[in-house]
Amino acid sequence: MSDSVNFEALAQGLAAAGVAHSPSELHGVITGLLATGHGGHDPELMGVLAAHADLDGHFDAAVSEQLLALRDATLKGMDGTGLDLMLMLPGDEEDLGLRVAALGQWCEGFLVGFGTGSANTKDKDLSPGIQEALSDLAAISQVETPDDDGDDQEDMLEQVADHCRMAALMIFTELVMRHRDKPAPPTDMTPPTRH
Repeated sequence: MSDSVNFEALAQGLAAAGVAHSPSELHGVITGLLATGHGGHDPELMGVLAAHADLDGHFDAAVSEQLLALRDATLKGMDGTGLDLMLMLPGDEEDLGLRVAALGQWCEGFLVGFGTGSANTKDKDLSPGIQEALSDLAAISQVETPDDDGDDQEDMLEQVADHCRMAALMIFTELVMRHRDKPAPPTDMTPPTRH
């Protein structure tokens, strides 16, 4: 994912803090929030993540630092050319079933983050493309682990993960980037003078 955030180190930090959620799921929450234009403020993000993880207080300093670095890397990946966004998933050396489950958890987290960030938005206000992307992510979040570890399953995982990445980028582009790129309305609203 990012040079500054290591999946295993974050998983160990979360486990030590008693958090049952995977780094993939929390990254999904972060990405979903960012896709709605939220999560950029540290207290807001950490509050949402702590609530999602059912923490009574807050994350310890080391885990907080990792989660904020993950947010920053994610936003950089979404905000740039878009090709830099990487999903926080276990490495290729891990069992295929674990990686498939982590992708499902990432999608579940994305939907939670998106739902939190767009709480006042009605489905009818979302474009058909966003509705379809969210439907796809919801279906992927229900994925079952494969029975075997063949090359076909590896290829399928890669394709589905890329589809998830592109869905997140499309939603971010439509909800955040397009509004950012619109010219500001003129500030001088003085009506023209009639002569």
